[in-house]
Amino acid sequence: MSEYFTTDELAEFLRIKPRKVYDLVSTDKVPYSRVMGKLLFSKSEISNWISGGQNNISNQKNPPNILLGSHDPLLELAVKQSKSGIAMSFDGSTEGLERFKLNQGIASGLHIYDSDLESWNVPIVKKCLEKQDFVLMEWAKRDRGLIYKPKEKSEKKSINEFLGQRLVTRQSGSGSDNYFKYICKRENINSSDFISTEVTYSENDAVSLILSDKADVTLGLASEAKKHQLGFLHIVTERFDIVVNRISWFEKPFQRLLSFSRSDDFLNTASNFFGYNINDLGTVHFNNK
Repeated sequence: MSEYFTTDELAEFLRIKPRKVYDLVSTDKVPYSRVMGKLLFSKSEISNWISGGQNNISNQKNPPNILLGSHDPLLELAVKQSKSGIAMSFDGSTEGLERFKLNQGIASGLHIYDSDLESWNVPIVKKCLEKQDFVLMEWAKRDRGLIYKPKEKSEKKSINEFLGQRLVTRQSGSGSDNYFKYICKRENINSSDFISTEVTYSENDAVSLILSDKADVTLGLASEAKKHQLGFLHIVTERFDIVVNRISWFEKPFQRLLSFSRSDDFLNTASNFFGYNINDLGTVHFNNK
């Protein structure tokens, strides 16, 4: 038997209409989780909510030690090598923020560019996490561009040279997808000018399609192009940040990760990541109390 109610099951259990359940969720009056867009309700939390009269999700337990959001190869290695005990669940920048908002992780990585304000990450966290208690910390600046398998000696000089080719598709709401749409608008081209491939969820998976000849080009990191000796056309130097739950910031798992990021072992690891700049790692770009 499942430990969770679905929306319809909770409505039947409480003897209310499903619409009322959605109202309770929208006003944060019932404890809930959202997994892959689906609402789930822990039976134990619902029982406590009923018996204790809880009416705010702030009464739920602390978020699990999970790093959400966008994938960064250097951050993934740091989490593993630091022995922080933090698990990873890479769902893309936007989905990560939504899950962070629902208390499903202690932190979330993102690289979302606001073309109107010409700013990285701060505008979207201010908008999406207005009522959250968090810190937005810089992880790294990364060179991003078009990665391709070179077939001749001449280097590519424009995105227009890739029109009609197979472009690696990134999940909707990801930082890569967001910036690619900005490039298309700036260059007056459309995503339909490319042939779409299967959706990928990480920088590694995107490059693997190029290496296996299942795609011709992807908007990826210079470090991945260098590692696999692929062609690279620089597009932008982006800023990858981590939004962190304020309480979780001071607890052992995240502090262990931060401590490792200052060590010689980490600096040696980072030096092998071409196109990365970690001089400002740890800089707080926004503090929401």
